[in-house]
Amino acid sequence: MPVQNTSTSRRNFLKTSLLSGAALTIVPSSVIAGLGHTAPSDKLNIAAVGVGGIGFLNVSQLSQENVVALCDVDWDYAQKAFRRWSNAAPYKDFREMLDREKGIDAVLIATPDHTHSVVAMAAMQLQKHVFVQAPMAHSVFEARRMTETARVYDVVSQVGNTVASSDDTRELAEIIWAGTIGEVSEVHAWSANPKWKQGLSYPTDKMRVPKDLDWDLFIGPAPEIPYHSTYTPYGWRAWWNFGNGAMAADGPSILEPVFRALKLSAPTEVEASSTSVNLQSAPVAQKLVYSFEGRDNLPKLAMPPLKLFWYDGGLRPHFPEQVVALNDFDLHNGGLLFIGTKGIIVCEPNGKNYRVVIDGSIVNVNVDKKLHRIVDPENGGHEHDWVRACKEQSSNRLMPSANFDSQAALTETILVGTLAVRMQSLGKKLLWDSGQMRFTNINNYEEFEITRRGEFYIQNGLQKTDVEVKKFNASHFVDQTVRPLYRQGWAQI
Repeated sequence: MPVQNTSTSRRNFLKTSLLSGAALTIVPSSVIAGLGHTAPSDKLNIAAVGVGGIGFLNVSQLSQENVVALCDVDWDYAQKAFRRWSNAAPYKDFREMLDREKGIDAVLIATPDHTHSVVAMAAMQLQKHVFVQAPMAHSVFEARRMTETARVYDVVSQVGNTVASSDDTRELAEIIWAGTIGEVSEVHAWSANPKWKQGLSYPTDKMRVPKDLDWDLFIGPAPEIPYHSTYTPYGWRAWWNFGNGAMAADGPSILEPVFRALKLSAPTEVEASSTSVNLQSAPVAQKLVYSFEGRDNLPKLAMPPLKLFWYDGGLRPHFPEQVVALNDFDLHNGGLLFIGTKGIIVCEPNGKNYRVVIDGSIVNVNVDKKLHRIVDPENGGHEHDWVRACKEQSSNRLMPSANFDSQAALTETILVGTLAVRMQSLGKKLLWDSGQMRFTNINNYEEFEITRRGEFYIQNGLQKTDVEVKKFNASHFVDQTVRPLYRQGWAQI
């Protein structure tokens, strides 16, 4: 295509591209406050997709609004929601819901990770505000596309990462920005999960699909596999088809204070190691080491390059003596350790119960509050802040704390790490180019290995295990995982 000399901005170009396949009329947000119409009594008309689990809790926090439609592929699992909001229209297919329910203002999405993007994109392209559970996407390209689309359509986005709205996160950031523990060049983060089973191969026993479950809709854009009860409603996080293991489950909340306080963008390098890995489900335990470039200095704090260490499955860092001496902590379920040139900060998951340690002693720190606070974020405040932003005029809107722009780099970091875990047999640090969404030190011919070990047995007095090694083209695998090709019948976003 020839390059034309035009003053069209990138934003307008993206908008034209995104609108080219959609037959709809955009009404200026300055006229209608960013919504397609004015909801009765200034209430939002909200639809929810995925209402059997955490989606039920999210919708419960929005009872002051109009819940007009509920969608779930498993009507048995969703029955409690259908009974609670009996006036809401029930659906199994979100596409049918969006086509029929013309009065929707906003869509809450609490499906498994692999369908976050397809639902959110369909809603945003109809100018609906979106609330998407964490992590916001299942692939790097999906996260990138969702972020751009929210900007182009001028909709309010919010990820269900409640920690982004917490006082603890804000206080940790303000303490670090004040230079209290000096320059931070090393952070350790850990989680005790998975408490569900991982490191599995696809089950081989056949099961009949429950009558209330639409298995085809559950699979959505992912590769097709036979139904088994291990996948839904509870086990999907373990499987690469549907989730990204413990790091995707816990990473958004545990790492949120790190990204906010240290103003991180995407990493430049990642190294991975884990227990046995395969291309079907995430490993039982893993360790990741990320490298981040230095950021712009703050008035009281330099932002040097950073090493971020992630552990899960029961792995934990080696704690400094001053952390070991703290006896009022429960660090078994996870936590954060910031190491600065003047001191350290250690806390339980999500920034809770933090301690500032200087010269081996806990110190109380009072610093200026620079960030606005959200009222009671863990008991509806996170959802209410999204609603507040949805109702504000676009021209003077304050975006909620976990909007897509604020969560994109965190999501990308998680996804790049889980990608590196599967290719760890390459035996090297992988160099990530966020702009190009690729690893720059993998050539077109490199292969990584996946080793499958069979049952242990004794033969002629010798210990034996059958071993099968398969090789995969690394470059092709990265391309497929970063920007997955959807199953037939599902339009690419």
